[in-house]
Amino acid sequence: MVKPLWPMFVLVAGIGCSKAPTDTASSATVTVPASGFVEARLRKSEGALPDLLALHAKKAKELGLVPYAELGATWCKPCRELEASMGDARMKDAFKGTYIVHLDIDEWGGSLAKSGLASSAVPIVFALDPQSGKGTSRSIDGSAWDANTPANMAPKLGAFFHGP
Repeated sequence: MVKPLWPMFVLVAGIGCSKAPTDTASSATVTVPASGFVEARLRKSEGALPDLLALHAKKAKELGLVPYAELGATWCKPCRELEASMGDARMKDAFKGTYIVHLDIDEWGGSLAKSGLASSAVPIVFALDPQSGKGTSRSIDGSAWDANTPANMAPKLGAFFHGP
């Protein structure tokens, strides 16, 4: 059994992070914030998931960032633990250079598998194909570390995002 780990992030003003606009149809310019990573929360009302993922993969490329999809749920305790740790410098370092697309499994349901994001456990992070936005087989979940603390999570996430 895979231990759930990955949360839905809520970035709080004042910790040096920023989140991308959730309006995926917007032509507003997005810049990389001081934190060095961008987050976007996709809503089903914005369109078809494959189209939205392709759009965000393109935005990531334009910003010089690497696209990832994070699957989570609002009821996920490890999600809240990770969210609480995002102000930690080790976590900020681990996420530098990434473009995180958040997807709530309760909202997206069956659409996820069609986009290469099938998983029997949440939370999980998938690397996205930078051209198509489709999920790849490269992923990480909470079984990669012990307790959901920055000391445990940051090294494993940093290695996943940036290589060993």
